Amino acid sequence: MRFAQSLRRGQISPKPKKHSQPNLVVLLDDVYDTYNVGGIYRVADSAGVGKVYHCGATPSGPNPKISRAAVGLDQYLPHESVKNTVLLIKQLQKQGFTIIALEQSPSAKLFNKINYSGKIALLVGNESFGLSQEVLKLAEVTIELPMYGINKSLNVVVAAGIALYQIRSSLA
Repeated sequence: MRFAQSLRRGQISPKPKKHSQPNLVVLLDDVYDTYNVGGIYRVADSAGVGKVYHCGATPSGPNPKISRAAVGLDQYLPHESVKNTVLLIKQLQKQGFTIIALEQSPSAKLFNKINYSGKIALLVGNESFGLSQEVLKLAEVTIELPMYGINKSLNVVVAAGIALYQIRSSLA
């Protein structure tokens, strides 16, 4: 049996996460597509994220579409559903997390020009509309990826993956 099939079936014994970073979490705010949510699990696991939060209208599990896209990693990576993103952000800030929004905006800084340290919560938003202004204004820092071609945006999974690996390389 292939490894991915074993993961999907929950047949892999989780190993102690030597490289997991409990001080690195991801907040999915109104990410509607179940395949994007599942894809985030794959990226988050690879980058050693400690927890994924499903905020607002982000679908949560058990959900076979999320599990399929996540290759079953949703069974292993800690996660929680929270309806009110604003309250979660404020709670995480009280716990010492710096909220970093991944969003294109005039005030955004290039993702690779930031000094990441301490507890980090990466906030990613809706595939079409991004993050709401209410949520965006709570972030201490907004980062963006430079776009060199005609296209002005990336898939949320791709963008989150690039940002998470940059953040992770700073925290390692």
